[in-house]
Amino acid sequence: MSEGFTGTILRVNLTTCRIEKQQHNEEFYRTYMGGGAFGTYFLLKETPGSLDALAAENVLTIAPGVTTGAAVSGLSRCCITALSPETGAVGDSQTGGSIGPTIKRAGYDAIVITGKAKKASYLFVDDDDVQIRDADHLKGRTVLEAHDALTAELGRQGLSILQCGPAGEKMVRFACLLADLNDVAGRTGMGAVFGSKNLRAVVVRGKKRVGFADPDGLKKLARLAVERLDDSGFPNTLRKYGTAGTLATQAEGGNLSTHNYSRSYRSDYSQLDGAAIESRIGAGQTTCFGCVVGCRKKVKADRPYQVTDRIGGPEFETLGLLGSNLDITDPVAVAKANELCNNYGIDTITMGGLAGYLFESLQKGLIPPQAVGDRTLGFGDPDALLWLIELVARREGVGDVLADGFEAAIETFGRQTAAVAVRVKGHGLPAHMPQVKPSQALMYAVCPIGADHMSCEHDWLLADNSETAKGLGILDCGEVDSTGLDKVRMTVYSQYYYSLLDTLCLCMFCWNLGGLFNYGELRDLLRCTTGWDCTLWELMKVGERRVNMMRRLNARRGLTRRDDRLPEKLGTPLPDGPAKGKRVDPEAFAGMLDRYYELMGWDLATGNPTRGKLLELGLGWTV
Repeated sequence: MSEGFTGTILRVNLTTCRIEKQQHNEEFYRTYMGGGAFGTYFLLKETPGSLDALAAENVLTIAPGVTTGAAVSGLSRCCITALSPETGAVGDSQTGGSIGPTIKRAGYDAIVITGKAKKASYLFVDDDDVQIRDADHLKGRTVLEAHDALTAELGRQGLSILQCGPAGEKMVRFACLLADLNDVAGRTGMGAVFGSKNLRAVVVRGKKRVGFADPDGLKKLARLAVERLDDSGFPNTLRKYGTAGTLATQAEGGNLSTHNYSRSYRSDYSQLDGAAIESRIGAGQTTCFGCVVGCRKKVKADRPYQVTDRIGGPEFETLGLLGSNLDITDPVAVAKANELCNNYGIDTITMGGLAGYLFESLQKGLIPPQAVGDRTLGFGDPDALLWLIELVARREGVGDVLADGFEAAIETFGRQTAAVAVRVKGHGLPAHMPQVKPSQALMYAVCPIGADHMSCEHDWLLADNSETAKGLGILDCGEVDSTGLDKVRMTVYSQYYYSLLDTLCLCMFCWNLGGLFNYGELRDLLRCTTGWDCTLWELMKVGERRVNMMRRLNARRGLTRRDDRLPEKLGTPLPDGPAKGKRVDPEAFAGMLDRYYELMGWDLATGNPTRGKLLELGLGWTV
């Protein structure tokens, strides 16, 4: 057995209270490597295509990767994978912090959870001692309250807590997971899966040493990040201002969701930029295990809303979806909305998308005022947003409707509202505008988990003409706004690479294309952690394998090309700003879809992997 992994995966059945430690051989680890690939593997092996995502039989996997636990920047992430209550498709979300490294230090390469506890419970993993404990005292308590209760009960030293919050307990379909207090596994409703299993939290303490093949080589990689950070561009911006530091650049390019994606620019965007937030309500920062970047910014305010500095500040996507997308530009108001979402355990992206859907429906008379108790709700009203978040978290009134997601809301309020519901596969869109970024238009449509902005590189890569682009085989420099074959090829190749990062659980802020490390150093990382002499070709195939596994799982659940569609609203030209006139052209988009399926080796009619592609990737067992 190589270094970098223990060979042991912890299996927990909450129904039977059975706890076992499964052993897997080195071939399994080199094939799948961890993260979302592990999670999708168990879903494919153990769930039928008809299984409801909220059923006890749903398989929930919490998995770091084979490189996790080394003290190198960007190696701290962890994937949570299960069937998604939000989309009905594969669900996959990532978080940073310390939960992944702590699982490795406890002696496990993943924790796989099935079944449903008879009453509220939490899983406590203390190295070899694994217990299912009563969590009745945590029911209904906020994330902060539950965190304090668990640390008082178990002690803070070496403890990492992954919990769903009260929204997850009530199975809000887009409920998220909080990792400790400053990191979030935000998307695809993994908090609702916790709730469906009566699982409030997974609490881990690990005191073992994680062995690696070349510790000295890892120290060299760690020093490289320190040496390069000041001149690194994007990572250095993150160190100063967090992801909020990118907002001005995106807004100036006409790439900031505004008024429920009807516009892409606000003249007062600078109030939401990282520099303004830092000067007005900045309260320090936190960092993930072993990382020099420290991109997690904290905020604190007393007026006009009281905001705590204990539960993390708003990220770029939150500033977009709970801010500009709702015509709210007061950073304190957005920070308060972010705090409420984090404290209840609600995905800020989908919450902002649903609020935009409701506000525009009311504005256009598509929903009668009685549906919201005759309360005045609308864009530019922070109090309306905060009220709505509370209702969703408690599943009361209109909040109970929205808690079940876009499709349930459309069914309740009428098909006439579908025109203003901006979602793919029931999954709310991020803040990046597909009208402006063709790569994102394509990826939003085809991504197995629903619209996601972190599943491929953005359009700049095609025009970069650097070794970063050429290293992926992108040799011809093209136009940023291209929708042709060159753009589709760039999207496919970078999707494989970023899928690899989500398999190894590497942070895209450090290991992204053009980040702190290069392709050769990625190979060095695998050699230093596991001892494997992997080629980049082999690693890219690992990323491709994960994408195909996820797509194969969705095909088994009845998803086809017809689900890879964007909201019609995105075909309307943007009315103003730097991106005025841009839109998703239906004809060009249809051509991009065709080229994408062809390059992926998928069936053109169904948009799903062919038998030959699955056999090529060693996935014949999924057929």
